[in-house]
Amino acid sequence: MLDATHSSGLRGQRYIAYARCAARQGSTPKLRQQIRLIRQFGDHLGMRCVGEVRIAGVSGFTPPLRPDLRRLLTRKRQKDDFDVLIAVDHARVTRTAIARIAALFAISGVRIVYLTEWHANGTAMHHRMAQG
Repeated sequence: MLDATHSSGLRGQRYIAYARCAARQGSTPKLRQQIRLIRQFGDHLGMRCVGEVRIAGVSGFTPPLRPDLRRLLTRKRQKDDFDVLIAVDHARVTRTAIARIAALFAISGVRIVYLTEWHANGTAMHHRMAQG
């Protein structure tokens, strides 16, 4: 379990839980599972979820700055109501131009956190999506 004392400044941060699945058919349980893992992570760190984004039927290989990501950047600029975007892994956000997307969000004041790359106590914690 993640040690909350090593939260790297995430405690109290406002976040959006981001889930994406390339397939439209059968995506509901997969998206629900991603959101559940993200919410557990955020709750454990004392973060505050201010929204959820569930995208079905959209490939991560599509243009990197898809409309859903542009809407999040616009929301940040207009409302400034979140500080962090959390996804299970980078492929949920994009499978191409990962650094470019991270830079665009960082310039807007949004940190992207991937559960599969989260570091605690200096060691990478790899979360597995539970089956079921």
